[in-house]
Amino acid sequence: MSDHARPSFPMLPYLTLQHAFLAALIVLRPRWPFRLGAFTAYGFSLMYALRCSTGNSFRDHTLGCILLGHFFTAIHLIWITNPIKEFMHERDRIAPERLPFDRRALWALCIFNNPRGVGWNYQLSNIPSRPSEPRWTFVRERLKSAFRWFLLVDLMQLVERTFPQRGADFASLSLHGCTQRCCTIGAIAMQYYLLAAGSVALGWFSPSDWPDVYGRLSDAYTLRRFWGRTYHQFMRRYLGSLGKVACRLFNLQSGSWASSYLQLYVAFAISGLIHCGGDFMANPALFGASFPFYISQAIAITFEDVAIGVAKRTQIRWSELFARRVGYAWVLISQVVLSTLYLNWLMRAGLAARDRMSFSLIDALGSIASTGLSSSSFYTPLA
Repeated sequence: MSDHARPSFPMLPYLTLQHAFLAALIVLRPRWPFRLGAFTAYGFSLMYALRCSTGNSFRDHTLGCILLGHFFTAIHLIWITNPIKEFMHERDRIAPERLPFDRRALWALCIFNNPRGVGWNYQLSNIPSRPSEPRWTFVRERLKSAFRWFLLVDLMQLVERTFPQRGADFASLSLHGCTQRCCTIGAIAMQYYLLAAGSVALGWFSPSDWPDVYGRLSDAYTLRRFWGRTYHQFMRRYLGSLGKVACRLFNLQSGSWASSYLQLYVAFAISGLIHCGGDFMANPALFGASFPFYISQAIAITFEDVAIGVAKRTQIRWSELFARRVGYAWVLISQVVLSTLYLNWLMRAGLAARDRMSFSLIDALGSIASTGLSSSSFYTPLA
C-alpha cells in the first residue's frame, strides 16, 4: 500500500485522545469486563493508526514503534499493576486516590510517560545518576549534548553519502548497518536532550527529572550489560513485567536458569515486535523485517553466557583488564556483525541511502568553504 493510498495520520488528535483515554482507564480501573471492552476499543484504534501515514517513512517507523510501546505500557499499567495503589512519587504529599479526578488523571499521565520511573518508587535500577546542577547550567549543558549528538548523526549521513552501499557484500552491509544504528542512537539522544532542556527552561520539570539517556560506555563489556546498563532503558519497565508474567504462567521459580532465559527471550521478542509495528507503519509489506535483529541479540547473549561459563570452568586466571578488553572487542564485533540485520527494513523500504535529517551542517559548512575558495580564485594579487 503506497503512502498516497493510506489515510493521513491525525497525530495530535490521536495522541491526545489516546493519552486521555488510557489515563482515565488507569485512574478509574473499572471491573475487568468493562476494562476489557475499553482496552479492545483502544486496540482497534491502534490498528487504524498503524495503517495511516505521516508521508515520511522514517517518521512512520518511529511513530509505529512509539505506538506499540504505548500499547505494552498500557498492558503493564492497566492489567499487570495497579498504579493508584502501588505507585508514589517523591513529591507526592497525599495518596493519589484522594486527589480529584483531573489531578489523578494528570498523575497517571506522568506515570505513563515516565518509563524509567525517575523519582517514583518503581524507578529502574542502573539508570544514570540524577543531575543536580542549577537550572540554566543544566539547560546549557543539555543543549550542548543535543548539538554533539546532532553532529554524530550528520557525520554518519556524510559517511553514507561518501561510501554508498554497493551490493550485498558484508563490508558494505556492516558499514551501513553501523551508520544507521549510530543515526538511531544519536537521534534518540538528540531529541531527549532537546526535550529535557526545553522542559526545564520552561519550568515544567527540574534537572533531577532528566538523567542522561544512556549509561556509561565503560559498562558495556558484555552484551547483557550493554543492553541492561549502557543503552536506554525506556522499554525495560514493561519488558520486565511481561517477562515475569510469562515465568508465572510456566510456573518457573524466580532466579532459576529457565526463568532468566525465558525473561531474556520474552524481552527481546517483544522489543522486536514493537519495532515490527514501525515496519508495518512504514509499509505494511515490511512487517517483521526488524524482528531478526532483536531476537539475534538474545541468541548472542546466550552464547556470551555459555562462553563466560566455560572460561570460568577453565580456572585460568584472567586479569580484569584483559577480560574487559576482550569483552569490549566482543560487544563491538557482535554489534557490527548483527548491524547487517538492522539494515533489513531500510533496504527493503528503499531508505538505506536516504538522509534522516533534511539539514546538514557539515554540507552547509563545506558549501560555504568551497564557495569561498571559488571566489578567491578570481582574485589576482598585484605584482
